[in-house]
Amino acid sequence: MSCYKVSLNGKIVSANQAQIPLYSPAVLQGLGVYDTIEVIDGIPFYLNEHLKRLFESADMIDLNLPWALGEVTKWAGELLEHLSGDCLLRVIALDLSEGEEDKLMAMMPQLLPRYPAQYYQDGVRLVTYEGCRHMPTCKSLNTLVNLLARRHAARFGAHEAILCSNGRLTEGSRSNIFAVCKGEVLTPPSNWVLPGITRDIVMRLASEAGYTVRERNLWLAEVDRYEEFFITSTSMHIIPVVEIDGMRVGNGQVGHVTSDLMQRFEAYHHNYIETLRRRTTPTIAVASQST
Repeated sequence: MSCYKVSLNGKIVSANQAQIPLYSPAVLQGLGVYDTIEVIDGIPFYLNEHLKRLFESADMIDLNLPWALGEVTKWAGELLEHLSGDCLLRVIALDLSEGEEDKLMAMMPQLLPRYPAQYYQDGVRLVTYEGCRHMPTCKSLNTLVNLLARRHAARFGAHEAILCSNGRLTEGSRSNIFAVCKGEVLTPPSNWVLPGITRDIVMRLASEAGYTVRERNLWLAEVDRYEEFFITSTSMHIIPVVEIDGMRVGNGQVGHVTSDLMQRFEAYHHNYIETLRRRTTPTIAVASQST
């Protein structure tokens, strides 16, 4: 990764030059926020929406960022000019000393995960992990419970872990969750979870397709009553779930509602990327989203 280019407050440098003080609040107290954008062939998916969420998360922890959204969007476009192919663009805003002048906006490329086609065709297994994120609507650097949940899932050979608090299913360690029950598309209330960008798109597409979409609590005790279940995220898009904690979901196969929404999302995603691709360059495409 040392040969990669990264952006530090708009300045493009080599990744091995990206360093922060060991005693900064960002390290000792996790005083920072982050977001992750999918980039396809140099074109970011929903860049402006991700950056807006980053600024909103910063406000939640009183991290006063001295830059305008448009300026940060421009930095992202400039960094993308140095990148090629597909990646995840990780954007992190840090407080280095709790001083007005010591804020850092870092942007760095990461490998874009590629999941086996079998996950999408046959569904995946999930496990639950007892815990919840503090300030769940904020995408802060306080992600210890997420890490522990992912380790728990790996120990049981599961694709993902769902955070569970007193029997209530809230969100995955790196995803949002949906259930289909009596034909309705259900997802936990937005005040209990990180409102994912992919989650929002899926809810809108489902509603436009004529499905009843509702936010309500999902419970571990009612898993056997769910007809379908799926998870969403920036890199996974929509992955169907056929088993939770050893309990089969529905008939143990990918349901027709999930399959329909997967097709609708992939079509929407493809059209979005192709529309921006026709606008001459990724940099122009990035700039157009901030207007």
